[in-house]
Amino acid sequence: MSKARLPELRRLIAVYGPYAGGLVARGVELVAKLGLYMLAARILGAHEAGLYFLCMTWMGLAATLARAGFEKASVRHIAGDLAIGRLAEARSAMLTGFGWTALGSVAATLATLALAVPASRHVFDDPDLVRPLTIGAASIVPQAMCVYVANVLFGYGRSVAGQWVQNAAWPSFALAAMLAGVQSLDGMLYTLAAANLASALIGLALIPRGRSVQRRSADPETVAAAQALPALWRTALPLGIVEVVQVSLNSVPLLLLAVFASPTDVGAFSVASRLSMLIWVVIISIGAICAPRFASLHRLGDWEGLRAQNRRARLLVALCGLPPLAVMMFFPAPLLALIGPGFEIAAAALVIMSLGQLVNCLLPCQDIMLAMTGHGGMLRWLNAAQLAVCALAGAVLVPLFGMNGAAVLSALVILQGAVGTALAVRHVLPRAF
Repeated sequence: MSKARLPELRRLIAVYGPYAGGLVARGVELVAKLGLYMLAARILGAHEAGLYFLCMTWMGLAATLARAGFEKASVRHIAGDLAIGRLAEARSAMLTGFGWTALGSVAATLATLALAVPASRHVFDDPDLVRPLTIGAASIVPQAMCVYVANVLFGYGRSVAGQWVQNAAWPSFALAAMLAGVQSLDGMLYTLAAANLASALIGLALIPRGRSVQRRSADPETVAAAQALPALWRTALPLGIVEVVQVSLNSVPLLLLAVFASPTDVGAFSVASRLSMLIWVVIISIGAICAPRFASLHRLGDWEGLRAQNRRARLLVALCGLPPLAVMMFFPAPLLALIGPGFEIAAAALVIMSLGQLVNCLLPCQDIMLAMTGHGGMLRWLNAAQLAVCALAGAVLVPLFGMNGAAVLSALVILQGAVGTALAVRHVLPRAF
């Protein structure tokens, strides 16, 4: 290779290398989660698998409430301050967010323990759920801290490491434990807590410290003109509401179905829903790499770079996400049959949810653009509209149409979110779309 081409090669590696590393991490996540879901479904059967996935949904929602948006706010503050060389401010944001996340996760754990009996008996009408919910509460603190630590790594520009911590490590650990002999529902739930704790500790060890933090140079005039970021909680508040609403929108169809349908239907729908949500593997992977870059470029006022970064993200998501979507849409029954016998009843639901993910795949990462450029308030209103539609449509679709109604509800809110955030970016940040 000629020396004249070496700079171009280095530029391509610098631009696309993190995407490749992130997608490798997401590939490991995809294999580990598919293995985890398949083994859980085959070992536990439809009824206990429904309880397992319902607990995972509850714990995910509780951990999101516990973080209260501080993980996303920390990404913006850390990346934004590092972009103009303010290392002390970046570290302060990290520690502040850590403290609030720890406090929130303890509160969410205590609330889950208090609600386990009444929720199981009076909401889901299934006394068998009491023990799994009580055990599952042990995973709330580790899960919340695992996600927060990973987002700190995103803010410091270590996006690939962050994705291994947040997405690839814990399902790999959980799958390894199941392959080693953990085959009871209780054991699987304890394993989730241990796997998230291990991932969080690995992430803590990877956070840059002191002199290892790379100082970034910026134009002195740009630094002088840069406005101080708001207090971390002010950034976190709208983003926390957005995060809770987003997780709720993903959880509500399953939770509603658990109220109106049999555990077997809940188990089959859980598997189909989680398969369709694997498209988020691609979107979140690329979005996690783009988030600190969006924040840095916006802080520096580099609109041309911001627009190029946004378009690159959309193209990569489409290229990586469309092939697996095609498999889900055209071969739903054989795909579900691989998970376990009896899950084919959710084939139509998988196709419906895949249609919603198709739109999401073509208009990805615009919510991250709004969050990283200080438009969390607008994102909050867009999510409020999604929640309103979800509540109204869910009250009709799920009781009347059961599993397929829940699938239509999932697809509807995903479609609304993708289109709404894309239109919002076009309106408030036209130079970035």
